[in-house]
Amino acid sequence: MKTFFRTTIAGGILSLMILGLMPTSVLAQSPTEQFGFRGAIASTTTPDEDATSTTETLSASDTAASIISQSQSALPSKDVTKPEELPEKVAIISLFEGRPVNEPSALNIFAFWVQEAVRDGVPANTIFLILLTPFLALIVSFTRIVVGLPTLDMLVPIALSFALVAVGVTVGLLVLGAIVIASYVAKKSLLRLRIMFYPKRSLSMVFLSLSVFAALTVGVALDFDRILSVSIFPILILMLLGDMIVSVQLHKSPSETFIITGTTIMIGLIGYFAATSNVIQSVIILYPETVLLVIPANIIIGRYFGLRMLELFRFNKVVID
Repeated sequence: MKTFFRTTIAGGILSLMILGLMPTSVLAQSPTEQFGFRGAIASTTTPDEDATSTTETLSASDTAASIISQSQSALPSKDVTKPEELPEKVAIISLFEGRPVNEPSALNIFAFWVQEAVRDGVPANTIFLILLTPFLALIVSFTRIVVGLPTLDMLVPIALSFALVAVGVTVGLLVLGAIVIASYVAKKSLLRLRIMFYPKRSLSMVFLSLSVFAALTVGVALDFDRILSVSIFPILILMLLGDMIVSVQLHKSPSETFIITGTTIMIGLIGYFAATSNVIQSVIILYPETVLLVIPANIIIGRYFGLRMLELFRFNKVVID
């Protein structure tokens, strides 16, 4: 115990002697200055460095504010794929005054259903697109059965219509053009590659992803401000279209692929103009029972066994005895 106290006292005396020998400038330093903490380093910067840092901060803030303002100005004036804002909601509710339905009956059950759903908070835009979908499906059926033009499945043209509404027809056609070119390049590059079908489609996504990214970059360079507000989901729908184009190209001839792709895009454009039409939206919202007209129309188309329109043009020179 005595040895311990002696060692402690000797260590204390030695520490006092070392402190006495240290320069006063070192003793005056704070712990942060002695060990060089970041806060001390930042506090010892020169006025020029402070001015530079302030300028960079203001520049970054100005850039962020510019991007935010551009994205806000780039928001579509009528994007029915998103829930309507309060002024649009009020306008739609006031539209119901053209056909007031207070009590449900056999003739106005659908109108009562829609109006009550909108008043309860269901977005009218969503209701409109849901009720518009059977009409777009009817167009697909008519095009395939009566006109004789093939399409990419049933839902692809409908999804393409809504994707064009979300991204805008200009940006949508730009991305579609890039996807068509990328699908052709992917087909030429993967045709002779001896691997399974799904790995080929997976590799084609590399071409599609790069082409979509390039199209968006070109769109920004061309001052297409709509790109600033584009989300990933409509882009994924467009990439789905490109993937199906590649799948068709791996099985069919270039001419057949061109016809299928062109018909799908044409129906997508028809659906886009229908979805952005104020007249069609007002009719479907006020008279939602019109969707029932699709039932007899599909039955009539389904029982059509005559010549298709393209066959009439193809065989118009044939003389029937």
